[in-house]
Amino acid sequence: MKKKIILLAFCVPIVASKYPMPKPNHTVNLPSIKVESITEDKLIKALINVESANNDNAYRSGEDAAGCLQIRRTMVRDVNRILKRQKSQIRFNFEDRWNRQKSIEMFNIYCDHYNLITPEEKARCWNGGPRGLQKLSTKRYWEKVKKQLNN
Repeated sequence: MKKKIILLAFCVPIVASKYPMPKPNHTVNLPSIKVESITEDKLIKALINVESANNDNAYRSGEDAAGCLQIRRTMVRDVNRILKRQKSQIRFNFEDRWNRQKSIEMFNIYCDHYNLITPEEKARCWNGGPRGLQKLSTKRYWEKVKKQLNN
C-alpha cells in the first residue's frame, strides 16, 4: 500500500506537467477603483442606483422591498431592534422605506451596528445581511456597485 501511495506521489506531478489545465479563452476585465476614494455619499448613490435606478417609488412585490434602497420589512424590524438596544427613542415604520432620507438613516444605523467599515463590507452586507461577506451572490452585487461607482 505504501508503495502505491509513493508511486502516485511521484506520478501525479509528472502527468500534471505534461497535461496542464487549459487557460480560459476569455478574460474578464473588472474596473479597478481605489477604495480610499469612495466617499459615503458616492457609495450610497451607487447603492441607490443598483437597488432602484434612483427611484424613490420603486417596489418589488415578491420581496416586499420598497423605496430607493429597496428596504424589506425585516430590515425595518432589525433597525428598530438595534435602536431599542441602544436605548434610543427613535423608531422607524414600514412607510419610512419610501422616504429617501429615512432609508439612508436606516442604512447608516445598520452599518454602524454591524461595524461595517469598507464600502465592500457595507454593500455586500446590505445586500446579503450581516453574513453577506460569506455569500457568493454578494460578490456579484459588489461588482454591480463598483460599476456604478466608476460611472
